[in-house]
Amino acid sequence: MDFNIVERHETLVAGTVLRSPALAVEGPRRQKVEEAWKRTLARRLPGPPATAYVDHAPEIGSYLTHIVGYRCESLDDLQPGDVLARIPAAKFARFLRTGDDLGDTIVSIWRAVWDLEAAGALVRAYTGDFEHYPDAGTVEVFVALQSDSLTDVPSGSATHGISTAENR
Repeated sequence: MDFNIVERHETLVAGTVLRSPALAVEGPRRQKVEEAWKRTLARRLPGPPATAYVDHAPEIGSYLTHIVGYRCESLDDLQPGDVLARIPAAKFARFLRTGDDLGDTIVSIWRAVWDLEAAGALVRAYTGDFEHYPDAGTVEVFVALQSDSLTDVPSGSATHGISTAENR
């Protein structure tokens, strides 16, 4: 799966917290994520829908906290009862994909991320990852990278060069 390297500003995501010892891609965990999204999208959100993965736990090789919610421009956007996550500015691998089933599309991107990581094509920073949904069938996933890993991206796996993804 192709990806490109981008620089992103700090990103704030607020919403409902799901505890996720691993990304919920199948079975009952995925159903809980889908239910959380239904509740979230039924509300009036102050920003575009977004997901954040934060609070990495190296001992289990996964994030502990999965936030289903919306992107905030500032703390003023935070709605009562929601939790705010801050994803620091960094360089990210950016994956963009469109499909008929958004859940399946998200799963396919994350499986590709895990495969690329296992192959050594990505060295993740685990400072926070972020999903953005430009429309009902499209997902844009930003995976934080260790800055020293950017020179080792294999040819053909990425679009070379670094761009800025500030307004997404």
